[in-house]
Amino acid sequence: MKLNMKSFFLFFLLIAPSIPCFAVPRAFYNKQQMIPAGHWIYDAIYCLSMESRQAPLADVAPLSVGELSMHFSAIDYESLSDSGKALYKKTQDFFEKRKYVADFSPVFFGFNINVNPQILAKTNENIDWTFGTDYTGHLYGVNNEVIDKDGNVTSVSKNKYEEYASQSGFLSSQASLPFVSIPLYLGFTDNIMIETEPFVGNSFFGMTNDDCFVKNLPFSAGDFEFLWPRNAYGSAGKTFSNWGVNFHGAKQGLQIGRTMTGSIIYNNTFETDFYSQLSLYSPNLKYNMDVVEIDHNKFMYLHTAQFRPFFWKWLKCSVVEGTLINGPFELRYLNPLMIMHSFGSWTEYTDDDEEKYYGEAHVCAYMGINVEMVPVRNLRIYFYYAQNEIQPANELESENGKTMPDSLGGQIGFELNFTGKEGGWWNTGIEGIYTTPYLYVKQGADWSLYRARSNMQSKGSVPLCSWIGTPFGPDALGFQAKVGYKKPLKWDLELDYLFLAHGTNSFGMFGNTVTIDGVEYYAYYPSVRYKLGKENSGSSYSYTPSQAEDDARSYALTGTIQYTNQLTLKGNYNFNEHFSINSYLTYSFIFNNKNVGGDFQQGIEISVGGNWALF
Repeated sequence: MKLNMKSFFLFFLLIAPSIPCFAVPRAFYNKQQMIPAGHWIYDAIYCLSMESRQAPLADVAPLSVGELSMHFSAIDYESLSDSGKALYKKTQDFFEKRKYVADFSPVFFGFNINVNPQILAKTNENIDWTFGTDYTGHLYGVNNEVIDKDGNVTSVSKNKYEEYASQSGFLSSQASLPFVSIPLYLGFTDNIMIETEPFVGNSFFGMTNDDCFVKNLPFSAGDFEFLWPRNAYGSAGKTFSNWGVNFHGAKQGLQIGRTMTGSIIYNNTFETDFYSQLSLYSPNLKYNMDVVEIDHNKFMYLHTAQFRPFFWKWLKCSVVEGTLINGPFELRYLNPLMIMHSFGSWTEYTDDDEEKYYGEAHVCAYMGINVEMVPVRNLRIYFYYAQNEIQPANELESENGKTMPDSLGGQIGFELNFTGKEGGWWNTGIEGIYTTPYLYVKQGADWSLYRARSNMQSKGSVPLCSWIGTPFGPDALGFQAKVGYKKPLKWDLELDYLFLAHGTNSFGMFGNTVTIDGVEYYAYYPSVRYKLGKENSGSSYSYTPSQAEDDARSYALTGTIQYTNQLTLKGNYNFNEHFSINSYLTYSFIFNNKNVGGDFQQGIEISVGGNWALF
C-alpha cells in the first residue's frame, strides 16, 4: 500500500486533537510486584527527586513496588513546589490503592483485560520502521570462503544475508503492544508475587514486514505470535522501612540505566530467554546479582553495585562487572563478591583449532560504569561507559595485542525540568552516544553480546536480533534532543530529534566466514583475519601486520556511513483510568541509506492507537 505525503498530513490533522503517551497504568497488587521500565511511576519519582535535588538508586528496572515506595518515602513533601505537591499526591495514590479481583487473605488473585488496537503506516518502503531497525547493514555484503588442505581458496555463495542482515527493534515500544492481553496475578501477602500475560497479537516479524501499512491485529497465521507470554515473572522478598531484599526471575525486560535512547550498558530491548536477579537495596547502597540465559548454552553473569554518599544525596555511582560464557551454566560464577575476570575463563573453553585462530573463544568479559548527579534542583546530568575489550599499554607491545580492537562506548546527557501546573512539568534534554566499531563484539558471534531469534513461521526471513545495550549497536555516533510536557495519568506531548551516523559494522558482519578443513570460522575480527591470512596466503583475509593494527586501533566509523535524521512528535491522552489514546508522527530523511553511497531516502511514519483496560 502506497500513501502520499498530502494524505498523511490531512490524516494527522484529523487525529491531532487526540494526541497521546502514557498507557493506562497497571494496578498495584503487592510490594513484590515488578514494575517494568517505561512505567510512569519512574518518571514521577525521578521528577520529584530532581526537584528535591536527589539522585535515587532507581535506574535499574524492573523494580519492585516495595523498593520504589522506599525511594518515594525519601522525598520531602513540604519542600516541593505546588506542581510537585500535586504530582506527589498522584504518586502516593499509586502506592496506597490496591485493586483485587478476589482477596482470600493471605492469598489474592487478580486479572485485567487490555485491548490495544493500533494502526501504522509509512510513505516509503525503502525506510525501515522506526521501531524495527538496526539502522544499517541490511545490504552489507558478506564473504564466505572454503580453503582445502592444499591451500586452494574457493568463494562459496551461501546466503548469509538471510541469517545475519537482520532486524532489531525497540521491543518495549508502543508498536509492540499486543491487540489483546490478559494479565494474571497471584500473590501471597506482600512477600510473593507471580504474574503472566497471555495475549493475542502480531509477532515482531508481522509488524516489521515490507508493507507500508500494518496493524497489531494478526490476520494471517504467519503474522500471529504464538511464542507467548512475552512477559512473565515470579518475585519474592521483603521490604522494611529503609532497606529490603528481592529475588525474581523473568523472561526479559532487564534494564541498567535511565537514558533517552536506551542504556549503553544493558537495555530492556535485549531479548533473552530468562534472567534471575538477587537484589539487596537501601537508599544509599545497592547490590544486584544477575544470571541471564541469553540462549541455549549462552549465559551472562553480572554484578551491579550502586553507591550514593550519605552526605551528597545529589550524586550516585554504579559499577557493572560480569562475564558471558558460551557454554553450560556454572555455579562458580554465582559467588556474589568474586570478580569474574579472576577465573581466567578465556583460557578454558577453546580447543586447539580455535586457539590457533581466535586466541580466546566462547568468553566475553564486560564492564559498565555510571555516574549521575543533580547539581542543582531539576537538573540531572549522567554519564555511562560500557566496555568488553580494551588493550592496556603492555598488551600493545605484542603482535597479537596490536590487532585486538578496543571495544567500548560512552553516553552522556542532561535532563532539565520546569514545573507546570497541577502536577505537570516541562521536560527537556539532550543525549550524545558513541560506540567503537567492535563494542559488544568478540571473535565469534556465539560469544558476542547479542541475541538472534529466527522466525519459525516463515523460512528465509531475517531473524530478530538485539544487542545487550544500545539498540544502535557498535560503530555509531549520534545524539537525541527532546522537549515535552508531561502530566502523568492525564496527557503527554513530546517532540524529539534524532541524528545518528552509523558505519557498516552491525549484525551483517557475522556473515563473514571461512571454512578450513571442513571447520567454519568467523572471519570479521581484525586479530582473526590477521591469523587466517598468515596461515592461508591465498585468502582474501590476508592482512599485513600494519593493516590489522590500523583496523584494530581505529576509532573511526567504518565504510560508507549512513546518516539518519528523525523528527518525531508523539503524545498520549487518558480520558479516564480505563481508556487512553496515543499517536506519533515521524519524518525521516537518510543519507547513504543502508550504507549505499548516494542513496537518499525520506518519508513519514504515523501510528494511531488506543488502550482500554477493564480495571
